[in-house]
Amino acid sequence: MSADERAALIAGLRELADALEANPALPLPRAEISRSVLLDNDAAGQAEVARAAELLGTEVVSDNGSAHTQRAFGGLTYEVFYVSRQRMTDHEALMSYRGAVDPAPVGA
Repeated sequence: MSADERAALIAGLRELADALEANPALPLPRAEISRSVLLDNDAAGQAEVARAAELLGTEVVSDNGSAHTQRAFGGLTYEVFYVSRQRMTDHEALMSYRGAVDPAPVGA
């Protein structure tokens, strides 16, 4: 993300907060922002999550090569996560069966 894109995103978040504060009748959006680390190398992906954790002052939670960290800011949660290549491969293999099985309707 470029510096201009980053500045625009931060300005947009501030505008959203101002709009929500000024209009209490507006329904609140889901209060979670997630950042997926998209890298083809597990070590690099885990390192990016670790870097975010250091900046946020949080711990990294690791699970079979995947990693995430999160921090709450009032009612908003910010999360950074990486899904390991093996987990992605396993998921893709599982999804390759999608549509191939047509279960009988319940009660049939």
